[in-house]
Amino acid sequence: MSLNISPRFSIPFASLQVPDADQLNATLREKFLAWEREEGTRSSMPTTVDRHALYESDFSLFRSRDPDIGRLAQLCLSAVGQMIKEINSYSVKEMQQLRIYDHSWFHITRYGGYFGAHNHPMASWSGVYCVDPGSGGAAGTHGGTLRFLEARTTAGMYLDPGNAHMTNPYTFGDLTYSLDGGMMVLFPSFLQHEVTPFWGQGERITVAFNCWVRYADQAVDEPGIRLRDTAR
Repeated sequence: MSLNISPRFSIPFASLQVPDADQLNATLREKFLAWEREEGTRSSMPTTVDRHALYESDFSLFRSRDPDIGRLAQLCLSAVGQMIKEINSYSVKEMQQLRIYDHSWFHITRYGGYFGAHNHPMASWSGVYCVDPGSGGAAGTHGGTLRFLEARTTAGMYLDPGNAHMTNPYTFGDLTYSLDGGMMVLFPSFLQHEVTPFWGQGERITVAFNCWVRYADQAVDEPGIRLRDTAR
């Protein structure tokens, strides 16, 4: 008897370590802390997600004319473009017909800070880039982990030796990333995720971004959203 086993409900993630990111991250850290101090002169669009000891900027980070932010935007959105190309098996010609829009912002989390479970409606792909994981031990030992909640809500309702040790891509349960500086994680925007309480020293600083895609002949230059050419 031959079984045709297939991963029908798999969820794609991507992660990468940006090489030689230390100098960029040091510069971004100083700028973000300074911009936080200048909050009184800047517009803000805070969300209603449960949070504590966490600063959230407005959602237009990648529109900044700052060259360091421009470099970060290129890194993040190029990775999204590569993800879209590979996961959809698009050709170069097909990619040239697409445009990526984005919202982007940064978080600064301090001792005891967390961000409650949420997802990102009206986007197809989201990502997190770590500028500074904070200090206090190896990554993950002082909290502040990025945790994705199991999307199949009844997957673990019953466990026995028949399903308790399935290998990837069939295993189930929450997925946790301990972020180091320069690490980027990409994921589908529908996934519920959270940041666990941060018990480290200093500041945990991350950049988040949401992306959605249109065909070039349907794209419009909407206020607050920068048009991206995914063919670059």
